[in-house]
Amino acid sequence: MASTDPYTFLKTLIAKDEAEAYARKREAHTPLVVTLSRDYGARGEAIAAKLGECLGIPVYDREILERAAEKVKVEAFKLESHDENVEAGVSTFLYSLLTGTGGEMQTYRRGLYEAVLGLAKQDCVMVGRGAHLILAGRKVFRVRIVGSKVVCAGRVAAETGMSLEEAKHKVYEINNKRHKSIQNLFEDCFEHCSLEFAKNFDLIINTDHIAPENAAPIILLAMQQAGFDLRKIPPKT
Repeated sequence: MASTDPYTFLKTLIAKDEAEAYARKREAHTPLVVTLSRDYGARGEAIAAKLGECLGIPVYDREILERAAEKVKVEAFKLESHDENVEAGVSTFLYSLLTGTGGEMQTYRRGLYEAVLGLAKQDCVMVGRGAHLILAGRKVFRVRIVGSKVVCAGRVAAETGMSLEEAKHKVYEINNKRHKSIQNLFEDCFEHCSLEFAKNFDLIINTDHIAPENAAPIILLAMQQAGFDLRKIPPKT
């Protein structure tokens, strides 16, 4: 049997170690991104905040809108007319009056894409604004938090002092506006962009049956099972 040249053997080992170190370094710099879509009253914002705290990464919500406005050089209050809490059909007309342009929806969408793609270069949790669609095909974990109208309305009523009937109307109204906004913004880019299309998400949690405060550990476990390495997130100091 031919003996192995020690020098060649050593070079092979070094090259292997360097390749593995480079792979680990590349993996360590792959951003950990979570998108979280939510029904009104399902406590999605609180879950996002808890998730960000557990992972030690920032949470972006309204900041996405502000960054989109900055990208297209439009004041944020003008883009609010296209945001997910406003009915898109009416907002298109209002925004046209404010800006005097005909491409208002395309302008908002362009700014939104730039803002979301920019934020996705770092570890973060992004709440709403269609981030789960904009980042489709990338290694991100897409979560949807839902709840029945009755349970969500009960929470809203308890928090705001509304009557239960008023809260039910509010829940329906805001959820309907969010759905229409996503549909209006993305229907010409995605065959299925409805928030009810389950295949657009990696995990859907119904907070009727799972308390919102218990949702974050479930999301973390699901992320781990999906192949996300949560160990690379540094502990908070």
